[in-house]
Parts: sequence; structure tokens; C-alpha cells
Amino acid sequence: MRKSIGLLILCAILISADDSKKSSKSKNVPEKDDFDTNLYKSFYTEDNRKLSIYNNFLKPTSLYLLKRYLFTIGQWEVTLNDYNNGSDFKEDSPDHVLWKIFPDPEFIGKTKIGQKIIRAVRHFKGDQQGNDYQIYHVAAKLIARSEIPKSSQDAPMGNGDVSAILYLIGKWKKNDYGDILFYDNNKEIIGAVHPLIFRMIMFDSSIEHQYKTPSVDHEGPVITLQVKLTQSKEKVNNAIEQWKARSQLRSQAREKTLNQVAPIQAGQVIDVDKHITRTYTAPNGKKMYVLDNLYTAEELKNLRKLIEYKRYDHDGNFDEGSDGVSWAASFSLQDFVDSNLWNVHQQVVRHVGSRTTYFPYDVSCNMIRCNDKTRVHDDCSQVADQWTMVTYLNPNWTAQMGGETAYFEKNIDDNFYITEVRPRYGRSVIFQSTLYHSARPPANDFDGLRYTFSVKMAEDEAQARVNRLTEDFSIYAGNIDLRDSVTRIGRMMGTEKGEKMVLRMLLGEDAPQVDDEGEGKTRGKGQYQDEEEEDQSPAQKDQSVEDEAEEEELEYMLDDYRNPHRKLVEVTNKDGVKKRAKLIKTIDKHRDNGKIMAKLQNSLEENMHNSYAKVSAQIAPYL
Repeated sequence: MRKSIGLLILCAILISADDSKKSSKSKNVPEKDDFDTNLYKSFYTEDNRKLSIYNNFLKPTSLYLLKRYLFTIGQWEVTLNDYNNGSDFKEDSPDHVLWKIFPDPEFIGKTKIGQKIIRAVRHFKGDQQGNDYQIYHVAAKLIARSEIPKSSQDAPMGNGDVSAILYLIGKWKKNDYGDILFYDNNKEIIGAVHPLIFRMIMFDSSIEHQYKTPSVDHEGPVITLQVKLTQSKEKVNNAIEQWKARSQLRSQAREKTLNQVAPIQAGQVIDVDKHITRTYTAPNGKKMYVLDNLYTAEELKNLRKLIEYKRYDHDGNFDEGSDGVSWAASFSLQDFVDSNLWNVHQQVVRHVGSRTTYFPYDVSCNMIRCNDKTRVHDDCSQVADQWTMVTYLNPNWTAQMGGETAYFEKNIDDNFYITEVRPRYGRSVIFQSTLYHSARPPANDFDGLRYTFSVKMAEDEAQARVNRLTEDFSIYAGNIDLRDSVTRIGRMMGTEKGEKMVLRMLLGEDAPQVDDEGEGKTRGKGQYQDEEEEDQSPAQKDQSVEDEAEEEELEYMLDDYRNPHRKLVEVTNKDGVKKRAKLIKTIDKHRDNGKIMAKLQNSLEENMHNSYAKVSAQIAPYL
């Protein structure tokens, strides 16, 4: 989410500019059904059960807003039993798709999109047989190349239920794979459907089907929305009650704090040396330490359960400086500081570091699967004195499962390994954040998730608060600009200009590569040549001139690192512009006042979380 925030803001600017040129005479023309034209092809099983493909089922604006709604509510769930995450309370998904979102079926049924799906059932079944269908189950599914989907049925044969699958994708090529196969009773394929933007598949729910993964060289996932419909009012009512109970359970679990998981133990003193099992020093003098058994079994167990219900954001937009981790969940900074987990981290970092003032600014849980493409990176500016501490949270982990963390001297291709650390349950590694490293994916035969709890610590509270404020504002800014974008797109729904503009956005034609601050970024050969040349000292240059240049560069980097807030991500929303200016001014004035900075950071963090709900509420009426 943090890495792709620039794209959201870019879209907002694009929409704002186009909207300002839009004629006041443009009319939002209501969409009319034309299912006969939409119908592309139908298949039948030997016993006459039907499967139909409808193309151009949704308009670009409808698809864009539906995607934004689903991804903003952001309740991706791990739906498979995973003996490595310590949980034993999950039901295994029959289709073996790991990541899903379960929107409110009652709400989706009342939306324009839901109503259109219901009307499509009448076309699919025939006017008489297609009456009285209602939506009882909705699930967004994310199928990445690392998945191992299984064939499944949505309902038993003979009850007349109907399923629909909508593709929530952009541009998709013929060699990207990701098909859905549909089977007859004899396991022969009756139809194979390729992903296509705006495509909808409707079929008898008893037809067995299987998702296929994207190709190995396609980094992005296939994302679909699966909707199940029935004529049984009892099934609808039961499903809605089950959804409410599930939603309440998740809400209650999310309210649990780290302090409840690991209450502060007053007076606890840790003999850090006793827990250090390995020490490594890089040729450049940077250090890392491996520690075992820092936490109690109860703390680890409770932490694992807590991370089950965190808000996980999926990010498939990676630049060369990113870590390549697709799934991450952030924790409240104050929540962490008020827990015994910080007490442990603080004693460790004070023992290995050169200061007593280190303070956390980034607390998260990362998840990695076997075919993820992680990258070598550092966690901060090379002029910083920061430490990162990572704790492995997978019970039953063996060496054959892989998932090591690799550490390097430099960020170049011809690299020198400092070491690799294998995961062990409860093991922690603390290292200087300027060390280049990469979390390796698990082995290919490991059908689970590699969990780590990661904490990044700055030199002091002032720097930590500024770092966190800068990161949180980027998300907040993206969300408030997105709200404005939603309003503009909503007004343009059905207009030729609006639909064409959003189509370009969905296909990525107006989305150049952007960096973390939303600025255009060109990936050219020269860029990487320059990076490599920074480590070289050409003999023909005058040494004094070179030293002076290096000193100026160091001063610039130090100032840039100390004051990231002065380059806060730009925002187009008027209130956001004012908030940005006020935030910069307040930080400049009070950055060394711990109480004021804590209050400011906690307030922005709350606003950031509330902005998700406001975005989804803004989108809902247009669906």
C-alpha cells in the first residue's frame, strides 16, 4: 500500500484535470442491459448444466469503483489451514485459494452491480426460471502464481443455485495464463475461460471448476469477484447471519491490542548476552546478532493469533529499492510502545547499539509465499544509525523449508554474502538497518506462509515520530485524494469521456512508474550505472575535489534523512493541502518535544485508519 500510494495520487490528478475540462452539458446516461450482445459463448455438460461467458458486462467506471471499494475495505483473510501459523480454528477453503475478501452479501445485492448480476440470471436461466434469485455469498479472490488451487463446486447438484465470476483485472495477455477450467462429471473439460477485463462468467453452481495460476513470469495476480445466488430465502437469511457473526468476530479480534497480548512486565531485566547465539560483522564494520528464546511461549502464541486479523494490504508494485514483500500489516506505534514487546526490543537494541534513545517507528508483520520475488534492499538511509529487529513466527519450521534471511555487503550483482540466517520459531535477528538484506521465499514445495514480526528503530523518538508521520501521511493523502476521485468518477459514470478516461487508467496507459513520493521515475541504464559508480573512486579525479563533493553529498543526505517531512507526498485535496502545510510547520517547530510529537503522530494515525472507512462510504452509493 505504501509503495503504490503515488499511483493513487497520480490518478486523482489525472481525474481532476480531465474533470475541469468536462462540459457541463455532459449527461450521466443510465446503463441499459444488453445481455444478448454481451453473451459471448455458452457451454453445456452432458446433463445439460450451463456455463455462459458475458463480455463487457461492466462499464469501466463501475469496475474501477468496485475494485477500489473492495481493496479499501481491505479485509483480506487467510482462508487455509496452515499448521505453521499456529492457528487451528480455520475452515479449509474447498477451492484452496488462500487470500479472500468477504464483502457483505446483503449490501452487494442492493448495489447496481449486484442488481445487474441478478437480472443476468434471468437471461441465463430464462425469464421464468430466473426469477426470485438473491445473492447469498460474495468473495473476492486473489490467485497468485504461488497458489495451488483445487477444483471445487459452489453447491450440490440439483438445487438450481447459480454462480457468477467477475474479473477485477486490467490488461491481461494471452501468455499470462490464469484460466478457469470447468469440468463435466467425467472430469473432462467442457470449457476454459481466459481472464479478460469486464468479463463475467455465469454457471450452474454445481459445475466443478478450478482456478489456474498466472504464468511464472507474470508477477501480478488474477483477482476475481465470485457471487453465489439462490432462490432459497432460508439459505439467504442463514448466509447473512453467518456473515454478520463472522464480521463481528473479526472486529472484536482486531480490537485486541499488543498490550493485551504481551502486558508490560514491570522490572523485567533481560540478560541479552545469554540469548545471543551468533554475531556477525560485515567487512564495512556493520553488525548483526542472532538471538533465541527472547519471548515466552504464551507471548508468541498470542502474537500469532493477533496477526490473523490484522489489516493486510497487497502490493504488487515494486520499484528496484523495495523489499518485494507482497503482504504486510502495520501495527499502531503507541500500541507497540505500551506492550512488553517494546520492553524486550528496547533492552536488546540498547545492548547492541551505541545509544540509549532508540525508538520504534515501523512495526509490521510480513508474509511471504514460495514464488514471491523478494529483493535485496536496505531499511533506511545509509547515513542513519537505525536498527531492525525481525522475529520468526512459524512453529514447526525446518531447514528444508527455506525462507532464510540473506545479508550482503553491497547492493550489487557481484555481491558478498555476510551470512544467511535460517528461521526458527521465536528466533530474532537484530541488525543495523543500513545492511543490505533480503527475505528469501520458502521452498517450492512449502504450501504455507512465512511469517515475521519486524520492528524498525530510529536514533531517538523525535526521528522515529517524524519517520512514522511521513509514512502515515502518504497513506492518508492517497485516501483523501481518492475520495475526491470517486466523486468525480461518479459524476462521469456513463459519459463517453469519463468511461474512456477510466478505461485508460484500468489498462495502465496513464500510469508511469512512480517512486514512493509519487514522482515520475525512469528506469534506464544510466540510473543503475550511476548507482554503481558511487562505489568507485576514479584515480584521475583530484582527491580534494572528490572529498569536498562527498562531504557536500553527505550533508545533503543527512538533512534529507533528518527531515523527510519536508518532502511529504503532494496532495490535491484542498483540506489535505492545508493539513500537509500545517504538519510540516508543526514538525519543524516541535520535533524535539516528545509529548507533542506523540500526540500529533497518534492523531494522524487515527485519521489515516478512519480514512479507509470514509473512502468505502464514499464509493458505496455509486456501486
